[in-house]
Amino acid sequence: MLTVERALPSDRADWLELRRGFVTASVAGAFLHCHPYTTAYQLWALKTGRLEESTEETEVLRRGRLLEPVAVAMLREERPSWTIDYRADNAFYFDRGLRLGATPDAFAYRPDMDGRGIVQFKTSSEEAFRSSWIDPDSGEVEVPLWIAVQAIVEAKLTGAAWAAVAVLVVGRGIKMEVVDIPLHAQVWRALLSSTNEFWRVTDAGEHPPVDWDRDSSAVLDVNRWSEAKRIDLSGDADFDLFVGKLDETRIQRLEMQKREELLRAQILFAMNSAEIATSRRFEVAAPTTVRDGGAVQRTIRIKLKDQSNGRF
Repeated sequence: MLTVERALPSDRADWLELRRGFVTASVAGAFLHCHPYTTAYQLWALKTGRLEESTEETEVLRRGRLLEPVAVAMLREERPSWTIDYRADNAFYFDRGLRLGATPDAFAYRPDMDGRGIVQFKTSSEEAFRSSWIDPDSGEVEVPLWIAVQAIVEAKLTGAAWAAVAVLVVGRGIKMEVVDIPLHAQVWRALLSSTNEFWRVTDAGEHPPVDWDRDSSAVLDVNRWSEAKRIDLSGDADFDLFVGKLDETRIQRLEMQKREELLRAQILFAMNSAEIATSRRFEVAAPTTVRDGGAVQRTIRIKLKDQSNGRF
């Protein structure tokens, strides 16, 4: 059983503070390995204070905030039979036991569905919409899974009977796509289990598994401070493997840097003072640039010819 509370923040800073001790709907997809920007390890680092949560509004977030009222107005035009309850009050719904929270964008009623639902608004560029929202095989609109998870969490925490995502696609014009999100019980159960495990591990002073393909920057940030102590890792075979590979990589990098400088010198020697040179395969531009501080150098830009017609 959920025990959900509701809090109305006084401003953005208050809203950010309310969310601090909770996993929020917008990042819950990290537990199901479907979030494009956040992993469970990164969430752990943020929630334990090992990384600072950014309070700055990105350009994408600013776009979403400013265009949200436009999206609401457009949804009202395109779905005139719906009753949209949009308050823009950042009401935060949360369960203290689960430490799970959500800020739904709007509630709605519609004649073809029973009960109150939630509507999650998103904005997208045309390019991002084509690459992330359109199934390449069917051409149908498919909501990214992490956004669907967000909508499910919002619906569950607010007691909503249904959920929908309305995406405002911004290009030369604007258009809206509205997609219903099934409230799959299996997804909800998997999310509850993952959330409980996340907090159990965190409370025990441990951390979730590291996804090395995505978490290396976070690991470096978490471990940026050292202490005046020595440890013995002679029994850790992986440590020796990593150190050996790092040493090899550094040597290879130095060799590649030397090789690059040699090739730059050979190219500029052939070009002499000419800014542009063409060959059978390439066009090379090497203009002189002056950096801050007065450093003068020639940058090299390379274009490959289209061998079918000789054009670049």
